[in-house]
Amino acid sequence: MENSAKKIAEYLLQIKAIKLQPSNPFTWASGWKSPIYCDNRKTLSFPEVRSYIRDSFAEIVKLRYPDAQLIAGVATGAIAHGVLVAEKLGLPFIYVRSEAKEHGLGNQIEGYFEKGQKVVVIEDLISTGGSSLGAVKALREAGCDLLGMAAIFTYEFKKAE
Repeated sequence: MENSAKKIAEYLLQIKAIKLQPSNPFTWASGWKSPIYCDNRKTLSFPEVRSYIRDSFAEIVKLRYPDAQLIAGVATGAIAHGVLVAEKLGLPFIYVRSEAKEHGLGNQIEGYFEKGQKVVVIEDLISTGGSSLGAVKALREAGCDLLGMAAIFTYEFKKAE
């Protein structure tokens, strides 16, 4: 697993998904300002990179969460990667928005699932952990049994633990 994390980090640098702007910090979804930004959406444009991420995450799910029945992606950044992992494992897929839509069916969780299903969440990036925890909360409130989470990139802030 450690080798796959290192390889993914190398890919992120290679495809220039990691940006540095010390004089003009980025504003994250959390509102925090930071000189670094990791754009994991770029990985989708590189077949070798996205396949490696898919295969690595599928291995993590098989090894750590062998009872997984469902993959959930956190909208929007982890939807595509979640679909790829679910497809590789032959599992159903759903995705979770930060909040319920105000139109249509008003869903926060999209896709078919049943209460009690064992779910693994795929996240593209964890900074403060706010969106990840929001997705976990929504899944638990909907009756899912959360087994764990895998993320492409984490800043490893204490707050996100």
